Amino acid sequence: MSSDVSPRRARAKEIGVDVEFLVVDALGPVRIADESHAFYDAVTTDVLAPDTVAGDVPIRFGVPLVEAGIEIETKSAKRRTSNGGGQTIRGRWLFKGCDDGQHAALLDANAYYALSVYDDVDGDRELLAVAVVPASIVDELLEGSWYSIDRDEGTLARLSWSRIFDSLGGEER
Repeated sequence: MSSDVSPRRARAKEIGVDVEFLVVDALGPVRIADESHAFYDAVTTDVLAPDTVAGDVPIRFGVPLVEAGIEIETKSAKRRTSNGGGQTIRGRWLFKGCDDGQHAALLDANAYYALSVYDDVDGDRELLAVAVVPASIVDELLEGSWYSIDRDEGTLARLSWSRIFDSLGGEER
């Protein structure tokens, strides 16, 4: 592993943790998982539904409600991200392990994803939207997108936020 990869991964992890806390705050009856090495980030503490959300962030639900005690994996994507050469594209969520990794564990547990989109505003991260979606629905959206990698996860897939949200911050799909 080259020396410039580790700081980049550390930065991505830091951003993910920051956004994870914003998502948990926005959702309301959700707490951070007790185990730091769990395959999920949070757990519902009560029924999670459109009328139970705590913040002003737009929340979209893939089902009418999520029962208490359900595992939730948070994923974050930046509204716009560099694609090299000074160009930007819509951010994407990164999913790992379709057969025996994290995604597979979420499917086995009938867990959910909290798919969030954020932007950097004056040095802070601002949550733009969150979608609470069963892992099984995300699995359908990822069909044909998985590719092999030379890491523990074995496979990765990416999904653009525009597959879930019609528009964000004035940007259309």
